[in-house]
Amino acid sequence: MKANSKIQTVTTTTHNAQEDITQAAKTGILMATTLGGLVGAWGLACLVGALMNNGIGGVITGYLAAITGM
Repeated sequence: MKANSKIQTVTTTTHNAQEDITQAAKTGILMATTLGGLVGAWGLACLVGALMNNGIGGVITGYLAAITGM
């Protein structure tokens, strides 16, 4: 008579939730920093364009007109 035996292998994985949270936080900070840098670069480009077209006097006049509404 032949004896058959079944061997079952159980694999357990450990999952650290704190590492996932840390990685997500790092990714979020990187995305926010990158977006902030892009917005800052866009603002600087707009300021340089306004200075080239209108000069410093025109930029100040336009800024004050925007603030006061006159």
